[in-house]
Amino acid sequence: MAEEEKDSLVTMPHGREELIKMEIVGMIHGGESPYDVISHVAKWLEKESGENGYAQYVDEQIRSVYGFALQHVKPMEDELRDVKARLLRIQEAFNSPDFTEEEHIRIGFAVDRHKKNIKRLEEMIIRAKADHKELIMEK
Repeated sequence: MAEEEKDSLVTMPHGREELIKMEIVGMIHGGESPYDVISHVAKWLEKESGENGYAQYVDEQIRSVYGFALQHVKPMEDELRDVKARLLRIQEAFNSPDFTEEEHIRIGFAVDRHKKNIKRLEEMIIRAKADHKELIMEK
C-alpha cells in the first residue's frame, strides 16, 4: 500500500468501505440472522468485484452446508420460501393456454416435484426445530 494511501486511511473516520461496515453493524444491532449478514456482504462483494453470480453462489452454499447438512432452520426456511415462489410461477405457466399439451405435461411434472420438495423441506424444518438445530455461535 502506498504511503499516501495509508495516510488517507488515517483521516477517514471509519476507514475504507465505511458504508458496508456501518450496514453490517446495523444488521447485527438489529438482530438480523448471521446468514443474512453474510449474504448482504456477499452481494456487496459481488457488486464491488464485478463477479456476477458470487452472491447467489454464497447463498446456495449457506443453504447446502448450514441448511441441509447441519440442519439449521433459517437457511431451510429461506429455501422453502424460494421453492414456494417458484411453484406459484410454474402453476401460472401450467394454467396458461400458451403451451402445448406436451408442455403442460412437463410443467405438471415440475409442479408435482415442487410440491414434494415443499413437503420435504417442511418436514426437515419441523425436525430441525424439534432437535433445536439453530445457529450456535462459538468462539
